Amino acid sequence: MTTKNDKYYLECRNCHNEIADLKQWFEHKQQCPECGNKWADVKYHDDIEKIKDLILNNAGDPNSVFYYFDFLPILDEENIITRGEGVIPVENWPFLEEFARKKYDLDITVNVYRNDLNQGTNTFKDVAASVAASALKENGIKQYAVASTGNIASAFSHYLAKADINLAVFMPNDALKANEAEVSTYGQQVFRVNGDYAAAKKVAADYSAKHNILL
Repeated sequence: MTTKNDKYYLECRNCHNEIADLKQWFEHKQQCPECGNKWADVKYHDDIEKIKDLILNNAGDPNSVFYYFDFLPILDEENIITRGEGVIPVENWPFLEEFARKKYDLDITVNVYRNDLNQGTNTFKDVAASVAASALKENGIKQYAVASTGNIASAFSHYLAKADINLAVFMPNDALKANEAEVSTYGQQVFRVNGDYAAAKKVAADYSAKHNILL
């Protein structure tokens, strides 16, 4: 069940048309219904500055990226697909700081968030896949397509399978066989494209348009 949307809307980057929600965005094939532009920004009715309170709230105990649910474009918590991804510490990398000093005479501090320690497929793409799967599930999407060299393929295959969404993955010739095999283990479709990543994206886009499947 999806609740009434008093949380967010989308704004077209080109004509600034307001799109009510992701449901309307998906119904118009992920483009502005007014001008056809494919880029939109999420705007929240609540003050976005409040996210700082969540970040600085020492009493909070994040167990996934959905700790920030109030600022994600998902309305009903029952639609959340998660395995605790996003709870990754910010790490200080002194070895890189030392390299910068010795090699380039730079006195900098290096703090790193991205790594591959997430709970789903152990890839940094798990966070995006979790949010995407939740939003797609909430809006009744049953089929989806992506082009990928590996990480997106693995993460989206895993999370969309948990959301009961069929996924078609288009991979370039040079993608690892292990990634192709992993997609199959989740029961998703994988297509090896005769070409590079650009070719895989083109084939995926053509497939999406022909079969009216979100990309």
